[in-house]
Amino acid sequence: MHDVQINPIKNRLYITLGDCNYSGFAEYVNQIENACKYLVPGFTCLAVLNRKGILRQSDKDLLFNTADLVYSYGASKIVNVKKSNNTSGFLRRRLISLQTDFPIENAENIRQAEEILDGKKYEEKSLASAG
Repeated sequence: MHDVQINPIKNRLYITLGDCNYSGFAEYVNQIENACKYLVPGFTCLAVLNRKGILRQSDKDLLFNTADLVYSYGASKIVNVKKSNNTSGFLRRRLISLQTDFPIENAENIRQAEEILDGKKYEEKSLASAG
């Protein structure tokens, strides 16, 4: 299950990926290609992987291929978010590690990703500064 949306005011592509169903991969690629045509080169992209459990290699492959496609259409920056019911700090810190030739950042949540893409500095509340 996936969803592809654009925000022409922010010049931003939004991609939400659920559990992978590779039978609909051609439709998914077509939706991204069509959406990118409505954005000005230099657009930004927020990709959300919305699935439970650990990140599988097929998920990483899909994110990598998505990033490659989006950059080929003129994206300037991509931020990935992994939504999960897992509250483990380890998972949030590691998020998604991809070896790419193009910049991909990770965010802990959609708000942080939006702030990164908007050029705002995301201020984390650390336990150290609270004490």
